[in-house]
Amino acid sequence: MKKSVLILLFIILFTSSAFRSINAIEIEATDYELTIYSYESLLADPGYDFVEGYSNYSGISEENIRLVLVEDANTIVTQAVLEKNNPVADVLIGIDNVLIHTAKRENILIPYSSPSLENISEELIDNLDPEHYLLPFDYGIIALWYDISRINSSSVPEINNLTLDDIISLELDKMLVVEDPTLSSPGLGFLLWTIAVYGDPSINFEGLLGQDWRDWWKETSDNLRITSSWGAAFDVYSSEEENRPIMVSYGTSPAYDVCHPLWGVGTEVDPPSAVFLSNENELENAWLQIEGIGLVNGAPNEENAKDFIDWFLSEELQENIPLNNWMYPANNQTEIESCFLETAINPEDVDILNYLIPPNMLSENLDNWKSEWELEIVDFSSIVMIILTISVGAISYNFARKRK
Repeated sequence: MKKSVLILLFIILFTSSAFRSINAIEIEATDYELTIYSYESLLADPGYDFVEGYSNYSGISEENIRLVLVEDANTIVTQAVLEKNNPVADVLIGIDNVLIHTAKRENILIPYSSPSLENISEELIDNLDPEHYLLPFDYGIIALWYDISRINSSSVPEINNLTLDDIISLELDKMLVVEDPTLSSPGLGFLLWTIAVYGDPSINFEGLLGQDWRDWWKETSDNLRITSSWGAAFDVYSSEEENRPIMVSYGTSPAYDVCHPLWGVGTEVDPPSAVFLSNENELENAWLQIEGIGLVNGAPNEENAKDFIDWFLSEELQENIPLNNWMYPANNQTEIESCFLETAINPEDVDILNYLIPPNMLSENLDNWKSEWELEIVDFSSIVMIILTISVGAISYNFARKRK
């Protein structure tokens, strides 16, 4: 069965890559002063137009700035790899402290030590990339976000002190939506969360509990709802008919419900949602995600790209991150609204699991972990449906979507 799956994976992924290569050629056919690749939700809700902001700052007209948006950071890396012998993008935004290992291995970025780094903590820089292939622009912890109207301390008294094992014993996995870690960066963060907690005996990695991360996924796989992206997970989470009031998200997600300038409920009423972490060994455990911005190796407009990166890490841009990207800004000189600070979980207040998996271990094992999750944890039919969905999307989705 495994051999059949591998053959199917190879055929379909090869086909989808071919279609993505066609899109790459289409993108290359036009000429701009700056081309940026990022994910669709960057600063999008309620929305800060950073292309307009940079145009006003730099004097480069908006018509000469091209913004290419895709669903997730994984796709940014994939597209940049396809184009690395003839780069189209100048700047990549959204690759995180896990995908950085793939980006560096594929040689799609070059180091850049922006003067704006003086306002970003050394700890944040080092946890993303001390070599400066990527520079931090925001950060937050992966957390399990839940709808208080459908699950709360009355229905689950232990909700503020749960372990990953409790998710199984209390059958909360039947209420949980997770993102596919081979497609989604928060999904990948959650996979690494489970690996850090349980460990991996195949590489003599103890983790917190000295068990095997695969066991948790095998026990929950029949009950979990697995989606391709955060947005798809949110659609399931927000549907009462689906009865999935818990999803893998961020420790900042409750701030969205409370502080959103258009429909947030404000701090004077009870919040509609909350998050929980996992509480193994009397620690409050979570995986830290740091998102970065990077200079493309061979960028056609390198000087404009550097100038854009400097600006993106400045207070002018960074002050828009909390209430538009719903993460903590990397620039430590940025003023953060009190509503956000009161309702989002500060990573400094929890136990960060990333320190258990050093960069060399992560780099050496990341691809194997994702492959094992896909081939051993997800059943055959789910793999086929996921890959077919990707392949159809690769044919129909116009990657080179222009901003104007």
